[in-house]
Amino acid sequence: MKPLTSALIFPETEPSIHDIGKLLFFFNSLSYYLPTESDAETLIDQNLFDNLCAGYVPAPLHEDLSRFNRLLGEMENSRSDELARLFSSAKSPIATGQIRDKDEASSSSILSALQEDNGEKAHIQLKERLWQARLILKLAEMLNRRESEVRQGLAKISSDEQKTFASLAGSNGTEPGDPAQFSALEKPLHLKGKIEYPEDYSAGGSAMLIPLRIKAWAELFLADSSPSRPGVIVTTNPDSGSILLDRYENTWRKTPQKLFSLSIPMFPGLGSSESAKEQYIASRIKLRLAAKEDLNYFENFLRETAVLHDSSSDKREDISIDAEHIAAWEETVKIEFPNPATGYQKLDFYCFPGIPSRTLLQRLFHLEPTPSVNEQGYTTGILAILHT
Repeated sequence: MKPLTSALIFPETEPSIHDIGKLLFFFNSLSYYLPTESDAETLIDQNLFDNLCAGYVPAPLHEDLSRFNRLLGEMENSRSDELARLFSSAKSPIATGQIRDKDEASSSSILSALQEDNGEKAHIQLKERLWQARLILKLAEMLNRRESEVRQGLAKISSDEQKTFASLAGSNGTEPGDPAQFSALEKPLHLKGKIEYPEDYSAGGSAMLIPLRIKAWAELFLADSSPSRPGVIVTTNPDSGSILLDRYENTWRKTPQKLFSLSIPMFPGLGSSESAKEQYIASRIKLRLAAKEDLNYFENFLRETAVLHDSSSDKREDISIDAEHIAAWEETVKIEFPNPATGYQKLDFYCFPGIPSRTLLQRLFHLEPTPSVNEQGYTTGILAILHT
């Protein structure tokens, strides 16, 4: 059983190195889902996060992998108006026979097989759902990359503008009182406090897909039979966390219980150079050694919370945390990261008493049940949200 201070990232299947770095200040280790086996070839910064963060495939495609990758290749090279058509025809080949291999079984033979065996029908439906879920997650990756390219382009334009106006402001070639001089001087003042787009800037089309993306991720979660799956799910997207909290409240007519909140230091420049990576690892080790006693306490607290069975309101008073350990963590963080320029973010923990994460996701997104997996004795789901 993994410690409760290990966590599974959702719904990202390509988490950024910056997000991983922030989360690893608190968590022992992290894992995240890879939609297909071929994604394992491009795992992010394995050397930096070796033994700390790993991606894995919860439900491999096996013999369907080549077909899936072929479809993704079409999508990568398609215009936006063509993606909808491709996606609508992107059913699992076993379920619909719509992939264009000549040796595919006909739709009539598949229909006949479904009628003959209900067990086979359920299996095929599950494969189709997982096929669609993977496509959604891969499309979200594509969209994120395209939006990231746009943001980088805008940031470069902004940087070039600042350099240009700064150069004009330092020019002595204009006459005093020249309107052109005033306009040139005013611009740098206006842009002086302007910052570049932050690394976790999330506005754009991808933000509109968050509910669909979480549902697709939930399909993979329900199909995950890994015996070492972490008992905590964590997101660096507050909107993703809010969706789970709000839907839980609407479904169970109860308010999710907030457990505690901790400050997490930011680490600018992570991944920009080998020296920055080494500095990050050293800073992480130093912080976690200084806060070792508090981290052990949080681990035990989360473990006790994860095995709660009763979700009735009169039992909620049993979930209480020692404020001294929170204060000690906050003091340690401020000592180890005293420079306000680095900034801090809040990591909030919530629980759903008596409702394991599997049941939570299944109910919230109206998903079909999947073959039972080892729940590791966790009867209460725990959610962590890193706020910007």
